[in-house]
Amino acid sequence: MKFTIARTALLRGLKLASSTADAKSPQPMLACVSIATKGARVDMSATDLTVGMTSSCAAKVETAGAVAVDARAILDRVSSIAGDDVTVIREGSSVEIVAGRSRFRVPCLDARDFPKILSTDAPHVEHDADDVVAGFAATLPAVCHDATRFHLGGVFVDGSDFVATDGHRLLTRRSAVTMGGKRIVPTKGVIQIMKMIGDTATCEIAWSDAAIFVRVDGVAMSVKLIDAQFPPWQQAVPTSGRIVSVHRHELADVIDRARKVAGDSDAVVMSFDAASNEIAVSAHHADRGDYTDAIGIAEGKWDGSPLAIHFNGRYVAEALNTSGAERADLMMPPDGKNAELMPFVVVLGETRGTIMPMRPK
Repeated sequence: MKFTIARTALLRGLKLASSTADAKSPQPMLACVSIATKGARVDMSATDLTVGMTSSCAAKVETAGAVAVDARAILDRVSSIAGDDVTVIREGSSVEIVAGRSRFRVPCLDARDFPKILSTDAPHVEHDADDVVAGFAATLPAVCHDATRFHLGGVFVDGSDFVATDGHRLLTRRSAVTMGGKRIVPTKGVIQIMKMIGDTATCEIAWSDAAIFVRVDGVAMSVKLIDAQFPPWQQAVPTSGRIVSVHRHELADVIDRARKVAGDSDAVVMSFDAASNEIAVSAHHADRGDYTDAIGIAEGKWDGSPLAIHFNGRYVAEALNTSGAERADLMMPPDGKNAELMPFVVVLGETRGTIMPMRPK
């Protein structure tokens, strides 16, 4: 096998392959990128058996062939060399990478043992890439990382809604169009899709019962879905409450300062009172001391009994960081008994963060 390819095109494919391959797998082939010529093109493929990708690039092919090379090793070599073009040559049990006077030799494996990447004949539908990335990015912070709760280990695509929860908070974002129907995309798949389409205007998406397929600019990716039932998330989202609007950056700033005092517990308190047009924010730690502050209510007026609600500051901070909106609406629990133990909602345009409060100590 021998071909010459633009260094930028080779690097793009190798970066995606390296982040997809499983370097820690006991199966050496899963740490590799498969490089195969196909006519006047070169396909670079990688998989961890959940996420699979193939990047196809134009190349000057002198001798056809295929080879599997450690993805990180070849990426490191190609990243370190200069020049516009790179020549890749297979010689026996190794691959030579040549650019100008630079020459690397990397061990290789037989590509015939490389796992097959999932594909589909289903029609792909074009979507706005920014809309897809925004949906995944807004909900990804709430994905559960507890392996025993694998059904929460990804982003749930429910029609036009992106949803994720770890049982303590729930983040949702509504897309402009319908994305799919009730499928859970695992965390690594979400991250890889975002990397792949982040710099493009549009992408094409297809679904099967077992996987999501994404195509963009010569790159195709498949992600096996989580085969589990996502909980009925709509039941956890309050539909009414006492609403006040604040400047998003002001609330983010005071919560950030409160978290510096709260320490590992991240316990922050917001207090509302009809006698004041402000929201008081406070935090306490036995060793770190105390913090008190307040921000003005930009729109609306507190109605009903005073409320002091305890919550994990990180959850609200991450919800606020999902949007660059100027305003944030706080939908606090309705007036009534045990209101301080009821969930509240942070609304930022099409993104909603439902936060379960902490019990006061």
